[in-house]
Amino acid sequence: MRSKTAQKLLDKTSIETKEFVSLYSDIVLRINELIAEKGYTQKELAESIGKNPSEISKWLNGDHNFTLRSIAKLQAQLGEPIICVPRKA
Repeated sequence: MRSKTAQKLLDKTSIETKEFVSLYSDIVLRINELIAEKGYTQKELAESIGKNPSEISKWLNGDHNFTLRSIAKLQAQLGEPIICVPRKA
């Protein structure tokens, strides 16, 4: 059960912010899943895409936002989709 204070904060949170948090957490979970499946360490992944390990850590901890380019680099290196966008035929 949520506290009254927590519920008040949630009630004041914009739909945009709720969507952002949901999407960000989905992306982080997917990347962590792929890192584990592929047997990478964060350091190895960082080196393979030309980033500092600290940047990977910041992405996965929510301290630094992903760009579309960074997601594309991660997706290319990990060899699996991270984000799936529906396409119309």
